[in-house]
Parts: sequence; structure tokens; C-alpha cells
Amino acid sequence: MRTVAALHDLQPADPALWGRKATALARLAKEGHFKIPAGVVLSADGTDFTGEELDLAHRSVRDVLGDVDLAVRSSSGDEDTAEESSAGKYATVLGVRGRDALAAAVREVLDSADGAPMGVLIQELIHADAAGVAFSANPVSGARDEVVVNSVPGLGDRLVSGELTPESWTVKADGTANSDDATGVITPDDAHRIAELARKVEAAEGAPQDIEWALAGGQLYLLQARPITTLVEPVPVPVSVPHGYWERETTHAAMPSTPMTDSVMDIGPSMRHLAERFGLIAQFDFREIGGWTYMGMLPLGMEPRTDKAPPLPGWALALVLRLVPEGRRRIRAARQQREEDLSMRIVDDWNNRHVHRLRARIEILRAKHLEALTDELLASHLAAIREFLAETVPLHFLTSMPQFLETTRLELFCEEHLGWDYPDVLNLLAGTSEMSSEPARELRRLADRRLDPASKERALEEYRRVYGARILSTELAEPTFGESPGLIAAQLEAMEGPSRVDPAAEQRRLREETAARARTQLSGQALERFNTLLERALRAYPLREHNVFYTLDSPLALVRYAVLEAGRRMQRVRAITAVDDVFYCTADEVQEWLGGNYGDMRPAVRRRRGERAWILAHPGPASYGTPPPPPPTTRWLPADVREMMELMMRAGERIVAPEESSQVQTVDNGMLQGTPASSGTYTGAARIIASEREFSRIQPGDVLVCPTTRSSWSTVFATIGAVITDAGGALSHPAIIAREQRIPAVVATGNATKIIRDGALVTVNGTTGAITLLGTH
Repeated sequence: MRTVAALHDLQPADPALWGRKATALARLAKEGHFKIPAGVVLSADGTDFTGEELDLAHRSVRDVLGDVDLAVRSSSGDEDTAEESSAGKYATVLGVRGRDALAAAVREVLDSADGAPMGVLIQELIHADAAGVAFSANPVSGARDEVVVNSVPGLGDRLVSGELTPESWTVKADGTANSDDATGVITPDDAHRIAELARKVEAAEGAPQDIEWALAGGQLYLLQARPITTLVEPVPVPVSVPHGYWERETTHAAMPSTPMTDSVMDIGPSMRHLAERFGLIAQFDFREIGGWTYMGMLPLGMEPRTDKAPPLPGWALALVLRLVPEGRRRIRAARQQREEDLSMRIVDDWNNRHVHRLRARIEILRAKHLEALTDELLASHLAAIREFLAETVPLHFLTSMPQFLETTRLELFCEEHLGWDYPDVLNLLAGTSEMSSEPARELRRLADRRLDPASKERALEEYRRVYGARILSTELAEPTFGESPGLIAAQLEAMEGPSRVDPAAEQRRLREETAARARTQLSGQALERFNTLLERALRAYPLREHNVFYTLDSPLALVRYAVLEAGRRMQRVRAITAVDDVFYCTADEVQEWLGGNYGDMRPAVRRRRGERAWILAHPGPASYGTPPPPPPTTRWLPADVREMMELMMRAGERIVAPEESSQVQTVDNGMLQGTPASSGTYTGAARIIASEREFSRIQPGDVLVCPTTRSSWSTVFATIGAVITDAGGALSHPAIIAREQRIPAVVATGNATKIIRDGALVTVNGTTGAITLLGTH
């Protein structure tokens, strides 16, 4: 039969009897320095939870705590060890009151242990004004002189479960406290108090601690304390800089990749294949330098031999092309792509063949019941997805090319014959990138049906099945859209409010009026040429956003799901410490482990986590090498090569806007300037969102301010009022999605996320690119 004892009087304080969570709190309570909610503990030496034990527990709760709301938590002997925290592994039930509710909560906690010995900690529930976690040492960088404090309003369970993104503070030993996303959940003084609490717990326990805390009526409570199991010592990595000029790639790789992501994503061969098919005489290449991703340009795909490219006259470039074998191949490729109209062939192949084939393949892979697979079959499944990804990644870049080429051809024509600026050209294509808005459109339809709760849950389950298997970031360690049910539910709730006008009709009217205005200014061959270019652009423009769903987002999500299942199996047998340690393995290592090579991956994971800590503490410079001279004149190049070079140079500006995206602005006059990307004006509260993990902070009507976005962020755009980005041009993902949703957008501000304060009122003019800072909200 289980024993019941008051938390502050546990005798003996034996983790095997009471569980580590309870014994740690009992030990700290005896120190007399910490405010710990009173409670009782059920010992872990029983099997079933009997009626007699329930009566004893209920009487003890009434005697020790009185008639109050309760928090019922696990207290196992195998959780919160120095090697493994097991945070979130077992159930927690909050807001428990009464005998029957207590019985149900205790049984839920015990059931989460799957029959393993489990103690139960029952405490008074603190109705917190704010709550969260704190780490007495920085768990990412390993810095021992930094306390990291994460806070959310109200109870802390929504932080621990991942439902809410916390406000984060870093409190250093010198007394400075900084937050990049402070929204007023706690004050700087609160952050200092919580940091001091974490340091005192570390001093008492003799090791860096991960604590849970709560603030209620000004009183600071300690709710839990456990060792930081992920703390690692930074491990230096070599910084080998290749010849040439290399710029930090912040648009798609703002943070270092994990080993798992690196092992399945190598886009270098895809970039080379693209250049060879279209006859491009220079191609993008990507290198990891000191753990950070850098981008460079390789002439004819050849490695630079020096750090400074010599200036080359246009006639000399043309001569080199004809003399070098690879140059002659590119000349032939440029001519061939024109003769066979490769751009439109790709469009037809995608619409008539690839999209249907990929959709069917994804459906088959997505339908696999991963938990039921043997290790060997899971390894085969992961291998099959990797083979699929190796096919779809090159297809992604190839299928995006028609959008770049055909929109730029149309732009150059309108610039020459109509004197139009780029926003006018984009109006000709408004509303045609339908995949950008499809997930939000389908969620809107679901909201408009006003279903009863049971029907809504079934509809949401189907929605998650279809659209959930989609990465939000190309980093596999980040959760997918479907793993973020709180985000989907929040978006649905926002859409169930006052309806936003469906932009489709307005976009169609804008397209037609803009095209009619162009036609009134043209005649003869120019009009015929305009109609041809517009028809080609209308067919090509949707492909980039359409294909990314099937070629990148879904295949990468499927890789993540398989890797996570492997991680759960590896963690159960302690091949890794935590499930997400699997992302510090490579895909080959995971497949070998599943294939029977059941080795201990913990030393390798610990070293790689240490390397990541060092990388994060040593961000590389903005660039390496000497910037190349301006491109030479193209007049000497063969006509087909010249056209491809001019088109891609202009398209690159529209997609990346490298100069504007790297600018550093100040706000002396309360204004910022960026690239106008979607017309209109809107005033609202700025919400600084650094990554997908912070989506839960977005409120309907916010102005989204972020480094950049991916196409998978599209659902969020359905409820915001405007968007501002640091990087990207008028043909970048955020610009395209904003135009599809008919919300104002300004991109390529350079550093808006560093200047605009979270919650501040801003006015976004997507027609002129001006941003006005109006003060706090």
C-alpha cells in the first residue's frame, strides 16, 4: 500500500520511494530560503491506486492544504536525473478540486508511467500572474554567467507544453538583463528576482538547475527544480574559409543547421544542374564556414583560385567562354533551352505530370503507421523518403525557374514600352499564386461552416492530415505545421471572428484593369508581344509557391516524422538522452542504428551539441573575401547567354534584394524605408517574430515583423494586418503571400526587427515602402 506524507516532512527523502521531483523540493524546502507551495506526496511503492489509498490521500490533502485547487504531478525515480530530465514525459493535471477529481487526476498521472513505479506530488495550485522556467546557466551556449528566464502570462503549463511562445530574458552575472521580445509579462526587476532564485537553487543543489517558477501577487514561488541535462561545454569547430567572396545567407539559413538537416539537404548539386540546363555562366553555391551558411557565385561552377576576383572586360569574358570547354557547353545549353522553350516545357511538365505524381507519392508515405513498423522497416521507410527527397529537391529549383524568367521578361518589356515600375507589373499577376493562400483559404472555409465541436474536431483532423505534414522551417529540428495544433486552433478562432473580405474578386479586378490599361497604350507588334509575355507569366508565376509544398515542405516533414519515431526508440533504450537528440545524429547513423547497429550515440550527440554552442557564440562576419567588381558588359556575349545573364541578375535583385536587405537603418525621424511589396496602408501593433516557434504570440490584426518568411507561413498571413521583413525582395515568399492576401507589405528593410519594439504602433505603407513608428501601443 502506498504511503502518504507531507511534502515538507518527507522522511527519508529517498528518490526511490518518493520520486526525484518530490525529494528535490523537500530537500530545498528544508533550506528555508525558498517559497515552495505546500503539498502531499504518494509514494512510488504501490501498484494499483486503491479506494483506501484515495481516502488517505484525500484526507491528507484536506488536512495539509484545505479546500483549494490542486496541481497533481508525477514524481518518478527515473525523471529529473543528471543525465535525463524527462520533462513533459509524464502527465500533469491542474485545477483539481474534490475527491472524484483527485482520483481521476492521480490515475491519469499513474497511467502515464505505463506501469513503472511512480510517486505522485499533490500541491496547492498557484494561480499565477506569470509563470515559466529559468535556467541557471545558458542551456544553448553553455555560458555559466547567464541565467535564461522564460515567462508566459498565467499558468506555466502552456509554456511547458509548447502551446505558447515565452517572453525570454537573459540575466548576466554583472546585473544586466536583456530581452529581445519583452511584452510586459514580467518586469526587469522580476527577471532579476527569478535569476537570483535560479542561482540560489544551483548553489543549494551543487549543479546548474532548470527550475519552474510562478509569480502571484508579487510572491515568487519555486515549483520544480532539476539538473540541466542539455548543458554542454562549447567545442570549437574549424573555420576554413574557401577562396572567393562569400556572404552570410540569412534569407533561408538564418541559424546554423543541425547535423540531421545537413545530412539530408545538399542543394549544391541542384544549383549546378539548374545552371547547366539553362546555360547560366555563373551559379550560386553554398558553404558552411564556422558552422554558418554562406553564399557565393561560381563562374561556370568553377572554384575561385584567389580571394579577389580580377576585373574582366566584357570581350575577355566572351573569349574565355568560347575557349573553356565548360563555357562552350553553357553556350550550347543556353541556345537549346531557347529552342525547346524549356521554361514553358517545365510549366507543362509540372501541371500535367509532376504535381499529380508527387501528391500520390506523398499520400502513400504519409499513410505509413510509423509506430507499428519494426526497426528494420522504419529504416527502409526513412531511406525511401530520403530517395524521394533527393528527387524532389532538384525539381524544386528547376520548377521555380519559369517564374523567375517569365515575370522578369514581362517586367523588362513593361519598363521599356510602358515606363512602369515593378509594382504595376506585379498587379498583372495578382491572385494567381493560389497555393500561397490555399491552406488559409481552406481554414477560412472550415471557419465559415460554423460546425459543432465534434464535427469541428473531425474537420480539423482532416485539415491537419492534408496540410499539417508541412515544415515551417527547413531545419528538421523545428516542429511542422501539424505539430502545432495550438497555432491551427488560434488561426481558426481568429477566422471565426469578423470575416475579412475574400481577396479573390478584388485581385481578379486588379489584374484585368491593369492589363486593360497596358493594352490601351500599346499597338501592333508591341501589343502582340505584351499579350504573349503576359500569358507566359500568368502560367509560370504560380509554380514557385505551388511546387514548394510538394518538393520541399511535405518531403522534409515526412523525414522529420520518421526521424522522431527513431528518436523515441533510441531514447527508450538510452542510446540518446532526449528524443530531440536524434537531430544531432545524421540520417545515415539513424538508419544504421535501426538496422541493428545499436550503439550509444550520447558521446557524439554531446560533442555536436557542444559544437553548436560554440558556433552560436561565434557568429561569423557578414562576408569573407573581397567583393567582386561590377559585372562586365554583356554586349560581347552570345545572345542566348546574354539574355539569361540579364534576366537572372534582375530576378536575383527581385528575390533577394541583397543591398537593401543588408542595410543598417536608424530611426532619427521615426521612419524606416524598405522595398514596397504589396500595396495598401495599415496601422497596428508590431509583433516581432524571430522564428516559427513564436507564432503563438501573433494576435489577429498584428503587424508581423520578422527576418523573412517561408511559403509555409501563409496561414498566419490570413489574420495579420501587414508584414515587414528585414530581408527579401518584391519576389520573395513574404511579398508573394502578402499580395495573395491583399495586405500591405514592406520588405528588405535590413534591420526592422532590431529597431521596432514589440507591441509598438506602426503604420505600414506597402505602396511607397515607408514605415512610420508611432510609439507604444
